[in-house]
Amino acid sequence: MAREMKTEYLFIDSELKALQPDLAATLGSYADSEKMLMYLLCRPLGDRKYAYDYEGAAILLVPNHKIMILNLGRAADKFEDFTEDLLEDLASISDKFNYKDVIGRVRHWRDTLVQVVEEMPAINERAIQCLLQETQLEDPKLGKHSELLVSLLIGSINDIDRVGAEPPQELLDKIKQKIVLFDGDQTRFIYDEPTDKVTVIQGLSGTGKTELLLHKLKELYQKSNDSRILFTCHNRILAANLRERIPDFFTFMKVGAQIKWQERLWCIHAWGSRADPNSGAYRFICSYYDLPFEIYSQSNSFDRVCNQALELIGLENLVAEKGFAFDFTLVDEIQDLPKSFIELCKLVTREKVFVAGDIFQSIFDSSTGTEV
Repeated sequence: MAREMKTEYLFIDSELKALQPDLAATLGSYADSEKMLMYLLCRPLGDRKYAYDYEGAAILLVPNHKIMILNLGRAADKFEDFTEDLLEDLASISDKFNYKDVIGRVRHWRDTLVQVVEEMPAINERAIQCLLQETQLEDPKLGKHSELLVSLLIGSINDIDRVGAEPPQELLDKIKQKIVLFDGDQTRFIYDEPTDKVTVIQGLSGTGKTELLLHKLKELYQKSNDSRILFTCHNRILAANLRERIPDFFTFMKVGAQIKWQERLWCIHAWGSRADPNSGAYRFICSYYDLPFEIYSQSNSFDRVCNQALELIGLENLVAEKGFAFDFTLVDEIQDLPKSFIELCKLVTREKVFVAGDIFQSIFDSSTGTEV
């Protein structure tokens, strides 16, 4: 059995990892050696309604290359249906996010931007190299349109008005109109289900950690109609900013589900105030488990009150008695919070905890960290 290679340059759907381990390992090795961003999908990411019956097909995406639709099975008729359904869905996504105004309808780009491989040759690096050479796009405009299609398929949606229709010529325009694509680690963070209870992402200030948390929030919120999600951070100002950003982000990403504040989603700072149980994460947890709420003082640190809550919940077995306060928890700027707060979130969260922090600050469990 070929060993799977995990690399920041490659993302593979979890279904395809199990079905195509040799292809996964070969692509991982090639992407790593060439430092080439690659995605191997069985369906478009970002919307769970897109699914297909044929398991013998895969979509290989590489920026500045044609969209490669690969038949890895033997059913030609099912593969043809898969191809037509995928292109129809891609056209729908393009229209949804106004990309069609730039790249046109399917008939405008099918022949120039899509490569259908009805029979995949032997799976080795030489075959992958030949396929990539055959599908590479030399025309800058086609290359830009290819990246736009890739962004649609991986859910890395760009503002099409900012990106524009034509390849930029000036350096400043190249920076302003750059198409943002998630790398392998970022795509895994958003779409994969981690095995660990706590997942940490680390990065320099301004590298998009909060944006990744927003994408993760969108995925979690759409995944279930009744999940309870906490999105928290250290201070009130950042929490207020996040609360303002979430509706705008959901609107931009065309999320149809209504935001149910303080029912399904809490966007609050870490501590809170006595007057309002929904004012902070620690305050809500105290209310949920009938714990005494402690206010700040010079002798009463946040670390102390979180440790006290942990002890009380554990001693009285309150999670078993009252259930979990949240299904998922997301924490931003974790370097400003004590480890005891993450332990508290972990204790009262049913599923997973996702935290983001500065790479140069103390992150408690670096073994679970991902740099972004």
